[in-house]
Amino acid sequence: IVVGLLLGCIVLIWLATGVYTVGPGEQGVVRRFGKEVARVGPGLRYHWPRPIERVDVVNVEVVRRIEVGFRSDPRYHLVPQESLMLTGDENIVDAQAIVQYRVKDAGEYLFRVMVPDQALRDATEVGLRSVIGRTTIEEVLTVGRVEIQNQTREFLQQLLDAYQSGLMVTEVKLQVVDPPEQVKDAFHEVV
Repeated sequence: IVVGLLLGCIVLIWLATGVYTVGPGEQGVVRRFGKEVARVGPGLRYHWPRPIERVDVVNVEVVRRIEVGFRSDPRYHLVPQESLMLTGDENIVDAQAIVQYRVKDAGEYLFRVMVPDQALRDATEVGLRSVIGRTTIEEVLTVGRVEIQNQTREFLQQLLDAYQSGLMVTEVKLQVVDPPEQVKDAFHEVV
């Protein structure tokens, strides 16, 4: 009898570990033996405890951001391998951008791309290089900035949809678009 009661308590405790909460603005993705079986909205929920089922909760309303060409962290401030780009008239510019995005599909976000932030950073770099590569340096440095941002956002979203990343780009903001430091230094030496 004692063994039966002990075993019953263990099973009840194990079953109780299946209770979970999905908060406002979040989406829960339920996996049974690793395969996605359901998506659930906010509220108190239950799933079969591990190892049968598992739930991943993703905030789908928060606006996230990545930085391309620079980092806010002072130790890694400039990232020239990301920011130096060739314009359509074969000049070099230093282009730094911020991309704001959110998760539009929690299942794709969790399971389609290994590291979504890095994939987004790489795709942004590709998009910026593509758009700036079709633009003259004069347009890049002056009036073409808004158009570059819009074209990059559209290109980036198409690329992310092709990757099935589950991400939606809300905004691309160019922070800096200047000639590289070496060119500025050479200009100041001549003057």
